[in-house]
Parts: sequence; structure tokens; C-alpha cells
Amino acid sequence: MHKYLFLFILIFVHLNGSITFGELIPRKGRVTGLEIPRFVSLKSNKTFVRRGPGKSYRIDWVFEKPGLPLKIIGEHNHWRQVEDFQGDIGWIYFRLLSGKRTIITTQEEILLRKKVSQTSKPIALLGSGVIGELTKTSEESCQAIFQKYKGWVDKVKVWGC
Repeated sequence: MHKYLFLFILIFVHLNGSITFGELIPRKGRVTGLEIPRFVSLKSNKTFVRRGPGKSYRIDWVFEKPGLPLKIIGEHNHWRQVEDFQGDIGWIYFRLLSGKRTIITTQEEILLRKKVSQTSKPIALLGSGVIGELTKTSEESCQAIFQKYKGWVDKVKVWGC
């Protein structure tokens, strides 16, 4: 037993602490038992984002974009701590969130390709801030539906994939 603990510490020190424990063992939410972090999307077109987990906490801002992808990073009773694509963090009541996965473009002039291949025929040109419904992922790309166009985009050019 001590030999394995020593080996673990030796490996951790060798890696200079560059890997956090959260990366080694996925965290589970205390309320839902689901993996944290995880991606969700907004249900409503007007969602209050609060400073803490409860109605008594101040509203810091309001999301007005249904389908906006968010990352759940914490849970407390019926409240979820979320992060948006710009790195802003706040608390949202759980019923205002959907398990439906969406992505948002984070760069201008993103090519939406017909196939996963980088050399595939482009079918649309997307601007920044466009939301799409995530359908599949590969190692470097995401397939999504943007309005009536279904295709592949690079993961580094979107958030929520």
C-alpha cells in the first residue's frame, strides 16, 4: 500500500503538479450525481444570473439568448453555477437550463464544412456569436446544425463542444 502511495507522489512531483486531481478523477455533482463540468443550454429568452445560489442574491446580469451554451461548474440544491463562453460565472435556477447541447461560434468567418475532413467542401460561412445545435463530435471538430445548415466546424473556433 505504501509503495503505491509513494509511486503516486513520485509521479505527481515528476509532472510538477501540472495535472490537477479534477483531471484525474471526474467530479460528480452532489445534487444530481452528473459529471462536473458539463455543458447545458438556456431554455428561456430571459434568464437572471445571480451572484449566489438563491433568489436573495443580487442579479449580476441577464441572458437573453435561448439556446446559449453554458458550462455547469457547481451545484447547490436547485441552483447551478455556470460559466459562459466569455468566462463569466454566476448562478442560475436549474429549471431554466436544458440538457440539450449547443455550441457558439467564437470567431469571425468560420467555414461550416459538409464533412469532418479539413478539405471538405464548405457549405456556409458563419460569423461570431452564432448558436448551433450540437449533433456529433470528433477529435478536432464538432458537427452542428446552424439554422438550416448541418455541417462540421473546428473545435477551436467554437465553445461548448
